[in-house]
Amino acid sequence: MKSKTLLVCIVLLAGINILFFWPGNLYFLNDDLLHIPLTDQGHLFQTNSVRPVHELLVRLDLFLWGRHSYGYHVSALLLHFVVCLQLYDLCLLMQLRWLKIEKRQAVHASLLAVVLFLAYPQSSESLAWILGRTPVLSAIFLMMTFRLFFIERYRWPIYIAGAFLFAAALFTYEQSVLLPIALLGVAFLEKQKVKRKGMIVYASVLSGVDVVYVIVRKLITTEVVGDYEGSNLLAFNWSTLLANAFRILSRLVLNPANKNVFICAVVILLAAVGSLIFLFRRMALNTVAIAFFGGSILLLIAPVISLGLAVNSFESGRYLYLPSIFFVAGISIAAVSVFYHSKNLRRPVSVILILVTGYWLLGKYTASHHYFEASTYAQNTEQKIQQHFKATSDTLYIDTLNVTINRLPVFRLGFKRGINWLNHNIDTNKIIVRNYIEETK
Repeated sequence: MKSKTLLVCIVLLAGINILFFWPGNLYFLNDDLLHIPLTDQGHLFQTNSVRPVHELLVRLDLFLWGRHSYGYHVSALLLHFVVCLQLYDLCLLMQLRWLKIEKRQAVHASLLAVVLFLAYPQSSESLAWILGRTPVLSAIFLMMTFRLFFIERYRWPIYIAGAFLFAAALFTYEQSVLLPIALLGVAFLEKQKVKRKGMIVYASVLSGVDVVYVIVRKLITTEVVGDYEGSNLLAFNWSTLLANAFRILSRLVLNPANKNVFICAVVILLAAVGSLIFLFRRMALNTVAIAFFGGSILLLIAPVISLGLAVNSFESGRYLYLPSIFFVAGISIAAVSVFYHSKNLRRPVSVILILVTGYWLLGKYTASHHYFEASTYAQNTEQKIQQHFKATSDTLYIDTLNVTINRLPVFRLGFKRGINWLNHNIDTNKIIVRNYIEETK
């Protein structure tokens, strides 16, 4: 495993990400046509969400790009690449200062994490759907928060900075609300007394930020957990919650597919996971690190478990963006550790990594193609409406309007509001849709 090879892979994969999610090929989709116009009109805390930091990003995009969708997607790609740089930095720091791994091995694991993250397809929604960028922006603040946790010396400016950054992460996207628990676990297991005290204080400060966030959310929305994101949890639908958890954990690795293909893939995945657990136990890897990465993934999944996600489309993949950071970091550190400590396993590990990367890249291509088709449909529909009202003021009758394309939401929400925002002169009361079609298979 050579650094130069991994760096070449990173450059190639960065180019592939730009090619697959070329901003000119993507458009406004679904909620974009509802929330971006509301932000443009000065509305904050829309639909009971408390995400003012992302709304500031949307305002910046409105200032820079106006109603040109490609600019918003440029922002998404740039933010994603920032997260890639942070992933390398954080992964390296954790290995050197926390896990005490030799530098050359740590560099290789960090580079591999970036390679896997760039190939990872399940969070493609965050690159292709404008409002799906929320976890990407949140990840930037969250990773800075974690970076401060793994420093050598703790002082009050560090605690204050950590609190500010974690608050920014939560008020961008609330999925990381439970993560201080993982940091508390690391803190209590730290052997050095002075360092343990600093870690506990830092994690406790972040827990205090959680309390502040919950209070603010309650004051603004009058609820801590809303019906949309917590209906199954509030109703104690445990069977649904367990099924959702299984689907989310499976989709963390597997590309979407039809039911039969996905079930077969799950069986193969479970066999592979069992083999890897046996292998890692034999390699005597750091169990605290495994618990930290696994626990962080579960804590990030917990807030969205009531919502779940589909296994036959790339919809709701944004829920996997933050967990994927810890997933690829943990896998990379473990894989490189096996690679370094067992010459007999180097070839099998390399083959597995190549196969996984190829499988994920296939999924990423499929996701980008699906979002391209959805964007093309949305843009063509808007242009046809625009052309109609340029030629006449008569009522426009649309026989069928696809709510989804490739099972991705296109016009579930905000159709007429979006049309009016994009074309102020169009009277949307004169648009009548006879049939709405939503794919179910």
